[in-house]
Amino acid sequence: MTFHIPHPLRRTLLAAAALLLLQPGADAHSGKARFHMVIDTDGAADDLRTLCMLLGNREAEVLAVTASEGALTPAQAAAQTAALLRAFHHEGIPVGEGRAVGAPAPVWRDRSARIVWGDSTALPGRFPAACGLLAETFDNEDERIVFVALGPLTNLADLLRARPDLAGRIERVVWYGSLPDSPGEANLQTDPAAARSVLASGVPVTVVTSDPACTVTVTAALLDTVAAVPNRYARKIVATHRTAPLTAPLAEGHLKVWDELAALCLFAPELFTVRQITPTVERCTLTDSAAAMQVPSAIAAVLRGKPDAESRVFYGFPTDPGLYAAEVAPIIDEAIARHGPVEWRAGVLTNELHGHLGIYATVGVKMGIRAREYFNIGVDDIEVTSYAGHKPPVSCMNDGLQVSTGATLGHGLIRVAEELPVRPEARFSFKGKTIRLRLKPEYADRIRRDVQQGVARYGGLTEPYWQYVRELALRYWRDFDRYEIFDLTVEEPSAPAA
Repeated sequence: MTFHIPHPLRRTLLAAAALLLLQPGADAHSGKARFHMVIDTDGAADDLRTLCMLLGNREAEVLAVTASEGALTPAQAAAQTAALLRAFHHEGIPVGEGRAVGAPAPVWRDRSARIVWGDSTALPGRFPAACGLLAETFDNEDERIVFVALGPLTNLADLLRARPDLAGRIERVVWYGSLPDSPGEANLQTDPAAARSVLASGVPVTVVTSDPACTVTVTAALLDTVAAVPNRYARKIVATHRTAPLTAPLAEGHLKVWDELAALCLFAPELFTVRQITPTVERCTLTDSAAAMQVPSAIAAVLRGKPDAESRVFYGFPTDPGLYAAEVAPIIDEAIARHGPVEWRAGVLTNELHGHLGIYATVGVKMGIRAREYFNIGVDDIEVTSYAGHKPPVSCMNDGLQVSTGATLGHGLIRVAEELPVRPEARFSFKGKTIRLRLKPEYADRIRRDVQQGVARYGGLTEPYWQYVRELALRYWRDFDRYEIFDLTVEEPSAPAA
């Protein structure tokens, strides 16, 4: 039996559901990713918006991004994607370049190529082949993968053809496209053979479509809603759409919410009408005008993510100067503006745990946050080896590493190497990928000189000395930029034993 809700009531219920997306949840959460995903993009403006939504949401763990042909060539789309990831300091997310299919270039290719996703200088001339990268990613991932396709299905079809054994590793495909009997949609028409192959493969596929009678236009008002989200991902969407080459199509009402619907289908499925097409293929369509009205707020909700996803005990983190010590209060606003609330939170908790405002403890905080950003992961997801030893002051770095990464002694995810000499360096491993971060010599020398001046002036371990160290730690906390103070090296994966 089908129940029809009267239209005014349906509008009210949908509005209430959308508001719930924006409110702090009452339920506890583990902080672990809900979706382990690979994203495929063809480099269009709506792909940029969707990537920002998914990269900025802690419930989505983006394992890799592959580029397909469409708005851009695969090589162009891969370069744009890599530039965007580097701009967000997520260099640890690999990018693969798909196979060209030789489809006619769309009329919006030139405009798509002129959108600035990030700094494209010093990018690799070629990227790994998408099919090989996908196979490696699937082989190395314990969880089943959601494949989010924002372009044609070329790369997924190639993977399933080369490695049919990996079909069972796919939780589902979420594709913004159309069924083969609905011609005209660009992601289908670029490579219809790939679409037919994937849809017939038996892999669960959700085809997300846009109802022409219920389209959502990207407007200045929608951008204002996005701009109210205080993070870098929202700022990137707004900045690219308020500058050329997107200002003209935005003003003309040409830009629509297209690929974003694939992300919303995952995070706000109640907005959509779902129709089962075959046992493994369903069509998910935005068909209700009341639901369409909630799309801007739903996009903002995905960008915002869960409130304070770092916390397990409370929502929000205090920044009221009246709650802080007199010396700490003056740096709060500047430190948060420069380094973000995640680093501020970890710094506060570390120094409370540490027992005093420690210099190397603060270095450990900044190092751990930088490593997490590289892989774009949450807490308690990374293995850490510290080379800071067991003796203060350098060993104080270990406290900052534990708090900022969640790799605590209790979780068994951190160890202190016995290797000499001790040094402000750590090794971070996540799903077969490893980086090292080391405090640059000029910053280590600066800390050493500053501390020696304190010893010469106040003597060791005196009360004036500790006050001096406290002032230094506050200054470094405020001034040291985690993107500038570390040397980062990527370790090549070890060859498997024979």
